[in-house]
Amino acid sequence: MDKENITIDSDQFKSMVKKLHFLDDSNKALLSIQDKLERLSYFFSGMLLSHDIDNILKTALAKFNELVKTVVCSVFLVEERGFEFFHKMSIPDSFSSLIQKEVEAQINSGTFGWVINNGAPTCIPSEVFKKKKSRVFNTMIAPFSNKNRTIGVAVIVFEEDQDFIRQQTLKLLYILASFLSLSLENAYLFGDLKKSYFDTVRAVTNSIEARDPYTRGHSNRVAEIAKSIAEELEWSKKDLELIDWGGMLHDVGKIGIPDAILNKPGKLTDEEYAKIKNHPLIGAQIVKETSFLEPMMPYILEHHERFDGKGYPQGLVGENISIKGRLLAIADTFDAMTTDRPYRKGFDPGDAFKEIVSNANTQFDPKIVEAFERSWLLDKEIYRSPQIERVEQVIS
Repeated sequence: MDKENITIDSDQFKSMVKKLHFLDDSNKALLSIQDKLERLSYFFSGMLLSHDIDNILKTALAKFNELVKTVVCSVFLVEERGFEFFHKMSIPDSFSSLIQKEVEAQINSGTFGWVINNGAPTCIPSEVFKKKKSRVFNTMIAPFSNKNRTIGVAVIVFEEDQDFIRQQTLKLLYILASFLSLSLENAYLFGDLKKSYFDTVRAVTNSIEARDPYTRGHSNRVAEIAKSIAEELEWSKKDLELIDWGGMLHDVGKIGIPDAILNKPGKLTDEEYAKIKNHPLIGAQIVKETSFLEPMMPYILEHHERFDGKGYPQGLVGENISIKGRLLAIADTFDAMTTDRPYRKGFDPGDAFKEIVSNANTQFDPKIVEAFERSWLLDKEIYRSPQIERVEQVIS
C-alpha cells in the first residue's frame, strides 16, 4: 500500500510555526514569572517588619522595576484624614510630573475612581503617555487598602504588546499591592503605637515640669536644640527621631526629687545638691526595664557628664561619654542658662552661646560645640529666650 502523501501549504506551515513560537514564548514567560514571584515573595517577607514608610515604598518600587520592564513606577498616598491622593514618589523621579498628569487624566475620565472602587489592580490604556513612534503604553493601577479603606495606589506605566505577558505582569502587580498594603498597614499601626507611647511619655514629662513653672517646656526646647545640632553632625533620620524621646525623658528622674529641693529659691546645701545629682540615676532606674526606651538611656544617664570628667553621676571622661550624652549636655545647658530661676535671671541667649563655646574641651565635646556654632548661625529661632516664648504664649 502506497503511503499517502501529506502536503502542507506555505500559509499553514507559517501558521504552525507562529503558534509553536507563541507556545515557546509563553512557556518561557511562565518560567520567568515563576522565578519573579519567588524572588518577590522572598524580598517582601523581610519588608513586613519594616516601619519606615519611605523605605518600604522606595525599595518595593525599585524591586518591581528590577523584575518587570517598566517606564515608571509611582506611588500615590491618600492624605491623612482626607480623600485626595498626593504623589509620594516615582522611579525614575524624572517622570514624576508626567505620571501626575497621567493620574489627573485618569481621574477626569472616571477610570481612576472606578479602579479604586473595584479594589483590584487593573490595566488600562495610558492617557498621557499614549502612543509614541508606534509604541503602545499601558497604565496599571493597584489600590492599597488598610482597615477597609484605600490608603494609596501604585501607578505603573509600561510598554507591552503581548497580552499574555501583560496579564502576568498584572499578577505580579497584584502581589506587589498585597505586600505593600500589609507593609503599610504594619507601619501605620506601629506609628499609632509609637504615638501613644510618646503621648504617655509627654504626659509624664508635663506632670514633672508642672512642679516647676520655671522649666515648663524645657524638655521640648532641649530636644529641638539637640536635633538642630545633630543635623549639623549628619545624624540619620532614625537617630534624629530618637532625640525627641531622649529630650522628653532626660529629666524624668526629677520625679524622685522633693519639691522643696527642686524649687528652692536660694542656694542648695551640699546634701540637697547631692540629691539633685541623683536624678539621672533615678531616671535610668525608671526606664531600664522598658526595652522600647532602652536607646534613650544615654540621654537620661549622661546629660550631666562633662568632657573633662568632672560631671556626674559617673564622672566619665571624653568619648567614654556616649555621643548622645555629649550632645544633650550642650542643649540642656543652653536652655537651663537662658531660663529664669527663683535665685537668678536667665542669661541672654547670645551670652549663653558664648559661654558654651568658651567651655569647649572642658565641659563640652569640642566637635559637638562646632556643630552647635553652625546650628546657631543657621537657626537662631530655636535659641531665643524661653521667657520671650512664654510671654508670647500668654499674649496669644
